[in-house]
Formats: sequence, C-alpha cells, structure tokens
Amino acid sequence: MHVGIVITKDPVDTYVPLYVRDESISTQYIMTTLEELGLLKMDFLGLRTLTVIEDAIKLVKESKGIDVEFDKDMSDEKAYKLWADGKTVRYIPV
Repeated sequence: MHVGIVITKDPVDTYVPLYVRDESISTQYIMTTLEELGLLKMDFLGLRTLTVIEDAIKLVKESKGIDVEFDKDMSDEKAYKLWADGKTVRYIPV
C-alpha cells in the first residue's frame, strides 16, 4: 500500500479532478503532473518500501556482520557527514 497526500491552499478539487474508489479519494493526475501544476505531494512509506528497508538491513548483516538498529542512538558523526554530503549510494557486491 502506498499513500500520498496532496497539499493545497484551497480544496484540492479546485486544482485537479478527483475520483473515488473503495472509499479512497484520489487525483486523476500522476505525481509529475501534480508537481508541474505547482502542487505539493507527500508520499508515505508503503509495505513495499518497508520490505526494501528490511532486506537492506539483512544484506548489511550478511555481508558486513553489522546489526543496523534504527531504534538506537544514531549519533555517529561520520554517518551524518555522509548524509549531509549526499554520499548515500554505494555499490556493494553481494
């Protein structure tokens, strides 16, 4: 399940057409079109994304022997520097 919220100044139906299915209201436009119209769309993690994160944690454990625990204090200055510098993608052979 993937959930996105469109944030607008006025009611969203004054900007884009909507439709209702299974009691959910959706826009009839894709995200890129919404962005081109100047609307802000916020996406929230769905089950697929959470599965990808879980798989990544397992791969780190298997390949590097490191337990990644998101509920622990994460005050590692080197890690924060990598994030701040945008160096968050690295190919790691499995």
